[in-house]
Amino acid sequence: MTIIVGYTESAASKAALDFGLDLAAKLSMNLVVVNAGPGSERRAETELTRAQAEQLEQYLANFQVPTELRQYARGRSTADEFKDVVAELNPYLVVIGGAKRSGFAKFMMGSVADELLRELQAPVLSVKVAEPSVASNAQE
Repeated sequence: MTIIVGYTESAASKAALDFGLDLAAKLSMNLVVVNAGPGSERRAETELTRAQAEQLEQYLANFQVPTELRQYARGRSTADEFKDVVAELNPYLVVIGGAKRSGFAKFMMGSVADELLRELQAPVLSVKVAEPSVASNAQE
């Protein structure tokens, strides 16, 4: 079985990746990391640069979990790319990072995470970045 992790260069995606790696190790599963964006002249901030992809590959190599990085920039939406990967792999779970956004920002820009939660035909887990607790802030 496979766990898919949606990845961009963000704190929420890094939290999702670490959660996915830990779960894949505990369940003895493969992990496929997917980075998708529109591509061509419309390069999105969510798409990894070559240097970022190489750095991610090096990070993944540190784990005993079988991993694969897939990048898609074919002029399609991120949700459409994920739907195809989910249909191909039939994953145990899809893990995504959840960014905190106001209702107005979500309304104006939409939310890929919300679309994935609604439309993927697989269980989807949204991971938030851990916020420092009040107790740890008081100690500083």
